[in-house]
Amino acid sequence: MPPNIHTLTSGTGNEQISLLHGWGFNGTIWEETARALANRASVNCIDLPGHGQSPMPLDNYTIKVLADTIAKTLPEQGNVIGWSLGGMIAMQIALRHPEKIKRLILVGSVARFVRDDDWRYAISAEVLQEFSASLKNDLQETLQRFIALQLMGSDENRIILRKLRELMNSNAAPQPAALQGGLKILQDVDLRDQLPQLKQPTLMIFGKRDTLSRPQTGRQMLPLLPDARLEIIDGTGHAPFLSHNQRFTNLIEQFIHE
Repeated sequence: MPPNIHTLTSGTGNEQISLLHGWGFNGTIWEETARALANRASVNCIDLPGHGQSPMPLDNYTIKVLADTIAKTLPEQGNVIGWSLGGMIAMQIALRHPEKIKRLILVGSVARFVRDDDWRYAISAEVLQEFSASLKNDLQETLQRFIALQLMGSDENRIILRKLRELMNSNAAPQPAALQGGLKILQDVDLRDQLPQLKQPTLMIFGKRDTLSRPQTGRQMLPLLPDARLEIIDGTGHAPFLSHNQRFTNLIEQFIHE
């Protein structure tokens, strides 16, 4: 079965926008953004496999399987916005199915999520390993801790915390196998060597205070991408589209409609 698509809004413009959420959430997290973008585009929010209403893939839970599965639902030459894990999957779609993506928008998403000697601004592998181990004992507690990490540094912390909790509970809970599979992707995948192959115009958006995907890592990616720009939003952490939605959607509209 294909991934579930939330057709929350359908605008009158010619542009098509598909949104991919991050680990542990579902497509409804994009609702405010989707409604703002719908003035000039047709907008779809996709549940990643094993999240929301989307079934688990029949094959192993790998980034290539997820990219191929989601690519089947995308229009030709559309714009794809991917947040965090969703951004990494969006990069893989752009590499494997370049005809599907006209423009790529990466939100708090990096080519490699874990730190190494040449990638020192990323998070440590131990953080993701700890989440993987704790999932087996208490799924809900692990998800709540992950929400708290995303809020670090954001303005209006309490408001965004409430919103994230409501959104996480607004649809079917993610399947444990999808959560474990997603963590493994974040732990293992490294797309840095493939970034020069991404020919699509690319916009990277980071929160200035993001502690999961630091803006410094975006700066490291910038010279590796053939056609890219970097925008950093002050006063926000890992979810700038929730805390600073107007600024966020303005950047996207400028990029898509320029």
